[in-house]
Formats: sequence, structure tokens, C-alpha cells
Amino acid sequence: MNQESTNQKILTALNEFPLLKEFIVEVAETTQAPLELVLASALSTISMLCQPLIDVKRSENMIGPISLLIIIIATSGERKSTVESIFLEYIRKYVREALDLHRRELLSWSIRLEAWEAKKRKIIKDMSNTLESENEYQILESTLLRHQETKPERPRAFNPFYEDSTTAALMKGMTQDMPWAALMSSEGISVLKGVFNDYGKINALWTGSPIEVARSSTEGCSLNDARLTIGIMIQPDILRDYLEKKGDKARSVGLLSRALVFHPNSTQGTRFINDRSINKETLARYNSRAHSLLEKCMNRLRDTSTEKQIISFSSSATAHWDETYNKIESELNEGGMYERSKDHASKLSENIARVAALLHYFEFGNETISLESLKSAEIIVLECSRTFRKEFTFMPSIISDAEILYTWIQSNCKNPHLFNWVDKNEILRKGPTKFRIASKLNPILDCLVASGKVIINDKIRPVRIELR
Repeated sequence: MNQESTNQKILTALNEFPLLKEFIVEVAETTQAPLELVLASALSTISMLCQPLIDVKRSENMIGPISLLIIIIATSGERKSTVESIFLEYIRKYVREALDLHRRELLSWSIRLEAWEAKKRKIIKDMSNTLESENEYQILESTLLRHQETKPERPRAFNPFYEDSTTAALMKGMTQDMPWAALMSSEGISVLKGVFNDYGKINALWTGSPIEVARSSTEGCSLNDARLTIGIMIQPDILRDYLEKKGDKARSVGLLSRALVFHPNSTQGTRFINDRSINKETLARYNSRAHSLLEKCMNRLRDTSTEKQIISFSSSATAHWDETYNKIESELNEGGMYERSKDHASKLSENIARVAALLHYFEFGNETISLESLKSAEIIVLECSRTFRKEFTFMPSIISDAEILYTWIQSNCKNPHLFNWVDKNEILRKGPTKFRIASKLNPILDCLVASGKVIINDKIRPVRIELR
């Protein structure tokens, strides 16, 4: 798919969202950055702003987050930092002012906490000087319990931004302060080598599942209603190196498969000096909408018991989403479009719903996603899907190798109706030639285990590979 065709599809899709389209086009023309790169920055920004406020209802019993995982593949110099600074300038200013306020709130809280602790120490001291058998002791004990309930709560800082962060720092920040975070980096390798390696937690945040972290040496953390947007840019060579080393595991556990991937053609060599500056009226309209969403996020942070808004499809959009879901499912068969990327295809329908909810809510703010909004989101996500399959389907080969081995195991069980297993030694002796060396077989089996397709039963000898 050539870049001109992709750009035209994007512009057509954005026709349903005039405010956002106007700003995206303005940023692209002002910075002379690729349109796809600008769109990717817009989506990651909108995801960050909206993830504390809404969930999307895909069907009767399917309600979930709208947070996105976005990967932009681009060489250095594509002006991502310039584009990102335009989208985030007002938001970062808002965050700085909120953090200034938070510092003052922390000072007030620390004084109140000190007074509270002094009173607690006095009650405990009085208890230590009183016999447990005396009525006075019981009164003091009740006073201590009531006092515990009045402990001043630490104010939360309004700051969703993380860049080069460890998983521990991210979890701590989301627990103590804002449980809705954005991991954004122009140097994506730091994210891929850092937080991205904690597959379980990142997957849980993407699905909106609760996270419990228990530590023996330090205080653990508990996260509910947490959301994480990831927007990273990475250079092609660095991404290729990552995929060859760790991409197999990242895909086998479903992490990379959740990504919206953009790989725009470079505009370098066509970016000539001009006197153009961004249209102030267009910028003001975007900042006004961003401000409205930031205020809602701040209100939710102050009162986290406030429920998120559920964004649902219109009846015609629901019918279309179901049709799209079934169409994607049918392409998983042998010879189908997604035969070699089933893990990715399984997330496509949900990503379409997420993007539709984000675009619709940012633009209109109401609860019902129209058929037109859904179709526009579908265009964008399916363009990303083409890029994903082009970049990731054949790299690394362990994904396709795992499918080959899984098919062989299914065909060579001792008795598929009674004994749903094969000996590992039998694979080494009679399996596909490329898997008859243990050093090559073991990573493939690990991939199948991680994807939930087999169990390695090493409690008996010879070791059995059991289908799940």
C-alpha cells in the first residue's frame, strides 16, 4: 500500500471528526511530518486524556478500556518530538500547574499527618499506663480505633507522564498518585528493554484487570481501575534487533499483538523552509477540548469513586461491529488473511472499538458511537493491521514454527480421543526435521506453553507434551 493511498484513507476516515481532522492536518502541514506519525501522536494523546473517563461497550457483556498501545517505526529526524510537543504543550502546562498545587497540598498534609501521629502516640502512651482490666483502657482502645479512621489521606499528584521508567516505579506511581498513566518515549528501545518485559502487568493494564504486587522487603501495591497508554517511536534496525531477541515471547503472550503499528514513509528531503506557523484558532479549539477533558480527569482523581462513562454503539454500529468480528474470524482459517497472525487478528475487533470510542468521545462527548464513527475507526485500525503483518508476521519465525509444531502434535497424539499427548522424545525422533534438536525444540515448546496451547508434563518419564 503506497503512502499516498494510506494518507487519503486516513483523511477520509477523519472526515467524521472535523475538530480533530483540522488539527491533525494543521500539525502535519506546519511541521511537514508524515501524516501517519501525526495521527499516531494524536491517538496516543487522546487515549491518555480519555482513559480515566470512559470505557467502551462492544456487545452486551463486553465492556472494557479504551487505552491504546501504539508503536511508530521511524528513523531519527522524522520530527516526532516536534509533533508531540504541539499535542502535549498545553497538557504539560496543565500538569506543571497541578504539580505546583500538589506540592502545597503535600506540605499541608504533612503538617496534619504530624499532628495526627502525635495524637496517636499520646493515646497509645495513655493505654500503656492503664491496666487492660480497667474501663478506661477500653475507652482509650475505642478512641484509638476511631482516630485511625481519621488519618489524613495523602493527596494524589496529577501527572500521567512516564518515559524511561522501571516497572516498579510505574506501579508505585500509579498506586500512590494517578492510576491512569501514559508511557511515551521517542526512544522506544528503553521501553522495550524496560517496562515492556513485564508482560503480565502490561497485559493486565491493557485489559483493565486488577494488579496485586506483594513484596517481602517493601510495601506492595494494589491497582484497580488502572489504565495505561503506551506510545513509543523506535528505529527500524533497533526494532528488528528486539524482535529477533525477544519478539517471540512478546508475541506469544499477546503483548505486541495488541499494538497499533505505524510505519510512515519519510518526508525528509521534501521539508523546505517556509514561514508557516500553526493556526492559533485551530490550536485554541484543540486546547479547549483538551482542557475540558483534563478538568474531568482531575475531578476523577479527587473522587476516584466516580464511575466512568460507558460509551456504546448505536444499533447499526453494533451490527456492523459483529459483522467485522465474524469476517476477521473467518480469515483465521488456512489460506486466510490472518492465518499467520492469529494472535494479532484476535485483538483487531477490540482495537477498532477502542479507537472508535476515543475518536467519537473526543469529538462529540456523547455516549453513542455512530456507524460512521465506527467505520472510520475501522479504516485506521485495518491500515495499522497491514503494517503489523508486513513488519511482524514473518519475524520472528518462532510464531510460525509454533503453529507448525502444534499442528504436528495434534496429528500425532497417541490416541486423540483417549490420550491427548505425545512424548517429547517422539518429537525429537520423528517430528518435523527442524525440531529434532532439543536446543531448537525447547523455545518452540515454551512459546506454545505461553500461548496456552500445551502443557509440558515433566512429572513422568518420558516427558509428555499434552494438548490443553
